[in-house]
Amino acid sequence: MDTSNALFGRMQMQQYSINNLIQWGDHLSVEHPVIDGQHKVIFDLGTKVYETWHSGGGVNALRPAMDKLAHLLPAHFAYEERLLAEIGYADLDQHVAEHRSMLDELASVQKRFQKFRDDRVSRGGSLLAPGWSIMQLILGFTLGHVMSSDMSYCRSLIASRTGALPPA
Repeated sequence: MDTSNALFGRMQMQQYSINNLIQWGDHLSVEHPVIDGQHKVIFDLGTKVYETWHSGGGVNALRPAMDKLAHLLPAHFAYEERLLAEIGYADLDQHVAEHRSMLDELASVQKRFQKFRDDRVSRGGSLLAPGWSIMQLILGFTLGHVMSSDMSYCRSLIASRTGALPPA
């Protein structure tokens, strides 16, 4: 079967910037300025890490940003969980479990990342390269978590500010 005219058959996806795949915007807003700001900082940092790797940056160039991501994500989750507990969010336990799963994945990525050395890393395209794992983590955070789970609490946050009950 000839795939030269297929949607992704013309060029490999590695040639695309992550910004071609995901754009930050209002569609990712949970309508809480602090959380939205934290989400954007995490997204921007993840994008920076990915773009550095994608353009040929080695592990040593990626390490400071990866360390910062490893600091920001747990702090964001702790803030979000406190806020959701304060408003009595009904699905808090499930949300916290999702956070723990993502932190486990972050720890796994960090562990793999620490094993890489600049002189032994395939750049830009290998599924084993550190940038690929980081990209997956950021895509999971942005598309999977923010656009799904975090949007689920958006109505509860709004209702808590107005004193109304969230819609069922």
